Amino acid sequence: MNQYDAEQFEDTAKRFKALGHPMRLAIVEALFARSYCVCELAELLGMHKSVTSKHLSALKQVGIIDMQREGARVNCILTMPCVLEMMHCTMKTPDTVKE
Repeated sequence: MNQYDAEQFEDTAKRFKALGHPMRLAIVEALFARSYCVCELAELLGMHKSVTSKHLSALKQVGIIDMQREGARVNCILTMPCVLEMMHCTMKTPDTVKE
């Protein structure tokens, strides 16, 4: 494996790690439908705004979402909708996950 491949796999692993929380998956699912501000997402998912912000920050850091300011409002936008295909694929798979 050359240097380029190693960096590419490292970036991909970081994205998978960022998606490794149920609430982050719920955020991605919600943002697929439309953009939301942080307060709307928090209310939609039943989380505190500060917790929602932390999850959004993790997703933004790896490029899965972006945030765009409109005046005082910050809208969250899904920039990598392809992750939903993988997520939905795993949801259709028989339950084989053991703790």
